Amino acid sequence: MNVESISKTMKNNRVIFLLDMDAFYASCHIADDPSLKDKILVVSSPNRRSIITTASYKARAFGIKAGMPLFKAQELCKDVYPVHSNFPLYIKFSQKVFEVISKNFSEKIEVASIDECYIDVTHVWKKFGSVKKLADKIREKVFEETRLTCSIGISTIKFLAKSCVDFNKPNGVSFLLPDEIEEKLWPLEIKEMYMVGEATEKILLENNIKTIGDLAHSDLQLVIDLLGKRGYTLWHWANGIGDDDVQEESNELKSIGNEFTLNYTTSNVAEIEEMLYELSLKISARAKMRFLKGKTVSVILKYENDKSEAFNLKERKKHATKQEALSSPTNDCEVIYSIAKECFFELWNGTPILLLGVRLTKLIDEINIKKQLSFDDIDLNDRLNLNDVENIIYDMQLKFGEKNIFTGDKLIKYNDKNKGQSKYLKNDSVHISNQEIIDKWKK
Repeated sequence: MNVESISKTMKNNRVIFLLDMDAFYASCHIADDPSLKDKILVVSSPNRRSIITTASYKARAFGIKAGMPLFKAQELCKDVYPVHSNFPLYIKFSQKVFEVISKNFSEKIEVASIDECYIDVTHVWKKFGSVKKLADKIREKVFEETRLTCSIGISTIKFLAKSCVDFNKPNGVSFLLPDEIEEKLWPLEIKEMYMVGEATEKILLENNIKTIGDLAHSDLQLVIDLLGKRGYTLWHWANGIGDDDVQEESNELKSIGNEFTLNYTTSNVAEIEEMLYELSLKISARAKMRFLKGKTVSVILKYENDKSEAFNLKERKKHATKQEALSSPTNDCEVIYSIAKECFFELWNGTPILLLGVRLTKLIDEINIKKQLSFDDIDLNDRLNLNDVENIIYDMQLKFGEKNIFTGDKLIKYNDKNKGQSKYLKNDSVHISNQEIIDKWKK
């Protein structure tokens, strides 16, 4: 399809980009240390039992790929060069990539993962002359700012954009429009379809559904009977029907939690309370970084297995949980800790625990948080007990909308907030090491 035909199709449809960073983890190490550029680089801890998480394109030329044991990669290429995973480094580059997009091209970004995002450019691309020119400009700008390459899949819905991004990797642009699915999408093996894992593939193959085209031509009710709700979605995707809504709000975390498995079990109350406090402290910090507050606190624990009893999968619960709703949303450490401790002691049966976790859920954006008025806030001689400035703001928000009128402190928070990808922030550790806690106990 030529540029003129593509532009004609795009004029009457949403234009969705799926930006996918090329060999992201490996590329981050190379961008951070250019001396690694000519290495057969893989991301994996340097011991023979490690599994490769990302292989550079130089390594892929030898047949090395993600999920392969390091020792196998070394059999394929004796010069393979393993580097340690470095998530703070990946988050730094990921943040930069999404900032480049939001500041220079479009703020309508939906983060799919640390190295992927959907971008709605429906009202942007014409300024660049064509959809292809905009995609090329994005790739050039990302490389200029980060020294990382990316590939872009383009379509009218998210699924088709995702499906075609690998057509021209690395550092390429690919199109898959609705009238091209018969030619480009349907011949692909069913395992190539997004969201089809090994278990789903096995079910479909057993029912003679071998390609995406086979799925598209299958009876919808049969697919639903085989796969449930997922079957409904996959069947529609195979027929080019899907979501075209790039949802910025999905970039926020739905919950913030931390947990760790102990090196040994404990029933020591002082140790457990110390763990609960450290977990609450971490969650509070992570919520405040994102200007989020939560309405529910949960505790998760796992007991040591009693090896003297026969294992019974139906009777055994892997984790025990207890949650409590709050009267008002919070990100305060002391409040989280207090509720977490209360939940724990209501849940705990005194058996030594192996794992402990705390989670803050039902999150809301602190910037736009609303206060529930009580009768104490109301002056019967006035409509609300607000000062003159607040009354003016209140009236203007009613007229122009609260997204357009807000106070300076909210503007500062809004500008500080990483709108592109609140899921991935610098200095945001999901894990607390056992040694970190143990060292504190010793003190």
